[in-house]
Amino acid sequence: MGKIILVTLIGSLSLGIAPRATAENPAHVRQLLQTRQCPNCDLRGANLMDTNLFKANLAGANLEGAYLAGVNLFGANLQNANLSRASFYLAILVNADLSGAQLVGTRLTLSNLVNANLAGANLENAVLKGANMIDVNLSGANLKGADLDRANLSGANLSQTLFDESRQP
Repeated sequence: MGKIILVTLIGSLSLGIAPRATAENPAHVRQLLQTRQCPNCDLRGANLMDTNLFKANLAGANLEGAYLAGVNLFGANLQNANLSRASFYLAILVNADLSGAQLVGTRLTLSNLVNANLAGANLENAVLKGANMIDVNLSGANLKGADLDRANLSGANLSQTLFDESRQP
């Protein structure tokens, strides 16, 4: 039996087909969907596309590589959450607290972050193309290598924010 699994794995890899690794904790996904309360949960790689997580508590949660396109996180608590390499295309993060969050390589293309708190967040190499970031708090945030093409930063707090010298807004 072990040889069959090994042969299947080797065959898949030789064809360029990687086996899908699901890392999220299914009980944590259920908890989040039922209660909108999941602090410190393991939601790595979870598909939460178009989910309504209005005012959800995800403080300290691990959402690394999660798919959150179209998600509603209005007023959500994402303090110190790991959102690295997550995809938030067209997501609603209005009034969300992302202070201290890890957003390394995260895609926030065309997302709405009006009045969001990103103080001290790490957005290194994040993609924020066309993001609506009016009145966002980015004080002390790391935006090195971030793509801010067409992002609206009107009224944003940029005090002590780190930028690449050539890519400042």
